[in-house]
Amino acid sequence: MTTNSALQALLEKAGIRDTMVKYARGIDRHDLDLVASTFTPHAYADYAGRKGHGLDSILMGLQESLSRSDQRTHFMGDQQIKLNGKEADVETYAIDYILYTVEGSQYMSMGGLRYQDKMVKYDYDWRVEHRVLHIDWRRNGLIDTTIPGR
Repeated sequence: MTTNSALQALLEKAGIRDTMVKYARGIDRHDLDLVASTFTPHAYADYAGRKGHGLDSILMGLQESLSRSDQRTHFMGDQQIKLNGKEADVETYAIDYILYTVEGSQYMSMGGLRYQDKMVKYDYDWRVEHRVLHIDWRRNGLIDTTIPGR
């Protein structure tokens, strides 16, 4: 691999990382326009069994999921990226925190996730063409809102 091709590969991987960070930011801020900018128009997504074909279907499913939570935070972690020209196979590990309220009590759900994506170069940016989300583990619990010592 030449220095130029190695540098180009690093730039492509940085672009893929940026796409995943933009996606997480969009989900956490309930900004579906930002989320939409990370998918191709004809993308497919399988969110642990909830499947969407086409961008509108994916966004509708995400909106339904987002409406059930008060707040979300994603930490995007390790990534494995296999570049193949204008396509890439990407696996991204993540941890998510979801706050939600049930009958006046607030709960937190925390999970270990893996996004398995086929990404393509689309209008100079990397976008998700095919996604399968794996939830490796999830823990749910009531939030203790008391402050110790008060």
